[in-house]
Amino acid sequence: MSEKTAATKVIKCSFCDEQAVTVIRYAKLRLCRKHFTDFIVRKVRRSIERYRLIESGWRVLVAVSGGKDSNSLLHILAKLSKEMNFEIIALHIDLGIGEYSKKSREAVEKLCKGLGVPLVVVDLRELIGAGLPDIVARTRRPACSVCGLIKRYVINVVGVELGANVVALGHHLDDLLPYIFKNFILQNLGEISKLGPKTESDEGLIGRVRPLYEVFESELALYATFESIPVVDETCPLTIRGRSLESEVRDFLERLESRSPGFKIGFARSIARNIDFYRRGLASSKPLRRCAYCGMPTSEDVCAFCKLTERTLGKPMGPIVREKVRKVIASLGLVRKSEASN
Repeated sequence: MSEKTAATKVIKCSFCDEQAVTVIRYAKLRLCRKHFTDFIVRKVRRSIERYRLIESGWRVLVAVSGGKDSNSLLHILAKLSKEMNFEIIALHIDLGIGEYSKKSREAVEKLCKGLGVPLVVVDLRELIGAGLPDIVARTRRPACSVCGLIKRYVINVVGVELGANVVALGHHLDDLLPYIFKNFILQNLGEISKLGPKTESDEGLIGRVRPLYEVFESELALYATFESIPVVDETCPLTIRGRSLESEVRDFLERLESRSPGFKIGFARSIARNIDFYRRGLASSKPLRRCAYCGMPTSEDVCAFCKLTERTLGKPMGPIVREKVRKVIASLGLVRKSEASN
């Protein structure tokens, strides 16, 4: 091949003379490395503004697992926090899953140190005297179900004790749409309201926001690579292998996106516009009350976390977790002034 022929094959960025490294079909853009990362950051900012996820002056707790999604989210929010005037604090839950948890924690610590972002590390073994594998071994529930229950509880406890306005989660477009579609097929319409760009705070439950609501998983992988973000590039060893309904739906949506670029984002925006309709499906749910043991919000007399730990460890660990989390936050000097004066 001649030099002239090779030169004609170079595709330039839509915004500069640099060579394009990726093509964004739904936006009809060819982007170089710099303009791609700028594009992702602007995209997240637009989602924050469009869905009113974060307000000026807010304290945002960012749940960071060590994977590319949540680590990329923290990296992006670290940039936007200065522009949009909000505070971010990272939270990492060390679940005690051997070498996997060790690598995950190291990736988060390295990232937070490089960004200068305060980090709260909560070690499950130090909190309750057992790691996730120990808890799973003592219950018949699937590992992912137990993990989700524990993380939701700990994230909310840390958010409450920090006085956070919201918790930011690293769920992206390709995470959420399969579950939205699945719940629509099964007509669990109320559950769809929990999968939109945000869920509001309610009676001691810290609201959740998903700034990556319109970002594809492939875009996050590329962003993490270009920004040299430290991540753990392994699958959790407790993850159940095999094909699920969600994975089948995900493949179906991928085929639709391939034929009609922009379909997924259009679908996600439609869900967001109709989120109040889906929320009415939860109207019959029980009102929230306070757990008899730990005081955290629950629809029952005892919260799911205290039930789980009482059954597997012999006593409800909620009160102990709250006290230990409070001490960790105080030791890091992260108690809000308004909270400290109470």
